[in-house]
Amino acid sequence: MDATSIIRLALSVISDRLITILALLTSFGLGCWTMWGLQWERVATLAIYVVFAYLVVTVKEKSNGKLSISTE
Repeated sequence: MDATSIIRLALSVISDRLITILALLTSFGLGCWTMWGLQWERVATLAIYVVFAYLVVTVKEKSNGKLSISTE
């Protein structure tokens, strides 16, 4: 393996984990914002954001083959 392929592999691993970590942190932040001033608009915003963040993380992990679903 040459240096560029090692760097490319490292960046893909970092970017996958970074997407997951950012999705979790921003969902937590938006949840705190929602609970601070509880209104139905904020709850709906949180629900929509969390669903889309989950879908992005799931698609990213599924495309890299890291998501394993047991069918036993």
